[in-house]
Amino acid sequence: MSKLLPPLVIILMLFSCREEVKHTPISPVNEDSTQQDVAVFPVTEYFRGQLNELDSMPITLLKIDITGSKTDSTWLPKKDIRNYVQPFLTPIIDSALITSYFKRRSFMDQTINAVTFTYDTPSSSLPDSINLKECDVYVDPDRNSVTRIYMLKSVPGDQRSLDSQLTWKTGKSFSIRTIVEEQGKPAVIKEQIIKWDFSDDDGEVTN
Repeated sequence: MSKLLPPLVIILMLFSCREEVKHTPISPVNEDSTQQDVAVFPVTEYFRGQLNELDSMPITLLKIDITGSKTDSTWLPKKDIRNYVQPFLTPIIDSALITSYFKRRSFMDQTINAVTFTYDTPSSSLPDSINLKECDVYVDPDRNSVTRIYMLKSVPGDQRSLDSQLTWKTGKSFSIRTIVEEQGKPAVIKEQIIKWDFSDDDGEVTN
């Protein structure tokens, strides 16, 4: 069951290779707050820091491709990871973008024990260059750290539409689910899961 947070400040930590830990203070809303009181988490900067951290780690990546009932897996060179994440680094998600075009909320979800920062439901017409529809940042209130980020990008069309969903699980894995819909045809759903923490076996990487 969700409820609004009492006044507090959660420190979200951003990691970057060869850099000191950065701290971004976020003040969730209380019962009398409006969306203007909800700070914006620098999602794009966070992803770049995560990628820099992965560059410095001696890890092996496993890529799992799922299409319908078919599943294939292969080892992925670490240098290739940016090719999969790059489409989600634009547009840059920062205060300028979010405050201009999106509504924002902050609440404590006790069902998953996470503080959730949600940026969605465009508050005005989006420019054609912005295909971001939603972004959710999940924070562990006990550790004061980001555990998961979910993004939805959508490219509509008269005959064909494309939705891309990214779920990033900090320090564990990420998944990209692509849904293609063409007029008169069944939707085609593909998913790619890339993981480097093999103890992460809870079976859920998507939102």
